[in-house]
Amino acid sequence: MSDSNSHSLSWLRIFVQGAVIVGSILLAFAIDAAWDVRQDRVQEVAYLGGILVDLRSDSTDLVDRQVTAIRGLAAADRLFELRRDPGSTAPADSLATWFLHAAFVDNFQVLDHTYREILGGGLSVIRDESLRRQIADYYRSIESAEFFTEYYKGEESDYWDLLAQRLDPDDLEGISREDQAADQLIPDRLIGKLRSDDEIANAILVNRHWTALRLDITGRRLAGNRDLAEVLRIQLAK
Repeated sequence: MSDSNSHSLSWLRIFVQGAVIVGSILLAFAIDAAWDVRQDRVQEVAYLGGILVDLRSDSTDLVDRQVTAIRGLAAADRLFELRRDPGSTAPADSLATWFLHAAFVDNFQVLDHTYREILGGGLSVIRDESLRRQIADYYRSIESAEFFTEYYKGEESDYWDLLAQRLDPDDLEGISREDQAADQLIPDRLIGKLRSDDEIANAILVNRHWTALRLDITGRRLAGNRDLAEVLRIQLAK
């Protein structure tokens, strides 16, 4: 073999070896990149699945809040029917239930553990921008509604403070111990107080107003919850 041919083969060998090395490096980078993408997707799926679990739990609680609010509105209405109709009456257990339920308490606490965890690492782990925005909007709307919850707790406390001042201690005890109301509460005395005391009536009316507002907020929360849950189910099915 001539020197020129040997020289040509040497360069060819060097070129091939270089190409193999470069190709190996590029392949390694591609494998690493694919692995990173896969890991990001695994993390994204875990986060989305966690939010979906939280939403399902929230949905159950929100439905319970709706039922409680509707019950509170009905209780207030029954008390006002008694107040307006001087010929009407009610048994002790019903009176205790209505006074108790008229003080609607909304103790809903959103489950946002997964969302807070996502925020700690950055929402960018969720690739779909519109989904990121919808998740953030949902939790922001929940937080903004908490103002009403905190304010209403004060109204509910005022309601019980007023009853403590205005009602006979036995009647108050009967209301607070709903299951034993018949042993404590005297219906005619309590109904008479309901009809004659405008401050008690006003307290019931104020509570009814806030209960109606909470019912509306809860309905909108539940709609947002179900909309987001459906989007997440679709995303996770891909």
